[in-house]
Formats: sequence, structure tokens, C-alpha cells
Amino acid sequence: MTVFRHTNGNIGGVNPVQYIFKEDIASFIINANSLYGSITLKPGHSWNYLYGSPESIQVDGKEEDTPGGIKYNYQIKMLIPKDRPDVEVILRNLNNRHLIINLRDKNGMTRFFGTLDCPMKKTGKLIKPAVIEGYHGWEIIFSGDFTQPASYLNSSGIPINQED
Repeated sequence: MTVFRHTNGNIGGVNPVQYIFKEDIASFIINANSLYGSITLKPGHSWNYLYGSPESIQVDGKEEDTPGGIKYNYQIKMLIPKDRPDVEVILRNLNNRHLIINLRDKNGMTRFFGTLDCPMKKTGKLIKPAVIEGYHGWEIIFSGDFTQPASYLNSSGIPINQED
């Protein structure tokens, strides 16, 4: 279920986002103090890629003080051209699914958005060419509210214990 890089005349795709369905994860461990995380996928499963239009991926995050403690809200927005039927099918199949998003920023930092207890959800809207000149496609939004900030990929090999 990969939306591949776009190659036609519509605004093409070069920015990948990776996603996995919650049920395809064998283990997801996050150290609450360091915010390093590690995900192990179930056998036979792999990350799916979602390519958006150049420079279209935006990550918005905010902290909100609530009576139950700080709430972290994240939204990942991206534009995906709509001129391929398989793209419409893949995007529709992401509706009402529990997703974990794996996103690498321009600084080389990789973060996981969503957890097994509180995954990300996808919504979208069709954008007409009048809104963005030359673009006809979907604005996809992944969003979620969490009790801790998004975790960072543990690429250093440091053992992760949830209690540390």
C-alpha cells in the first residue's frame, strides 16, 4: 500500500512519509525520560511509503495544559496528486485505521507520531486547481492527541527501558 513518487506533469512527489498499521506492530517501546523509541514489526510486514508533493509536508505540534496534565497535539499535512486511481484507493483504505507515522525531518531526525494506545488518524479533503495553481489532488492530514511528545528513533543502539 505504497503511494509511489509522482512522475507526471502534476506537482510531483519527493517527500516520503512512512506509515504502519497498529496491528502490524509486534512491539513499540518508548523511554518516557529520553523519548527514544523502538518499533519491531510483525514478520512479513514493512513500513508503507506515502510520497507527497515537493515541500508540502508540514508538521504542526502544540502543547496544551489540561486538568489531566499536558496534552501534545500533532498534525502532519501533505499534498498528494490525484491523477492515479490506485492513489485514491490507498488513501481511502487509510480512513478509520489506527496508524503510526514515521517521519524524517530535514535535520535528519526521525520521529514516531502516534502510539499503540493512541495512534494517529487520517482525514483529507480534495483541493481544486483554483486553490493552489497547477495542483489537483488531496490534502491529507494525520492528527492525534497524546500524553507525551512524539518519540525519536533510537538509531544509536542504546537499550530502551520504559522505566528509565
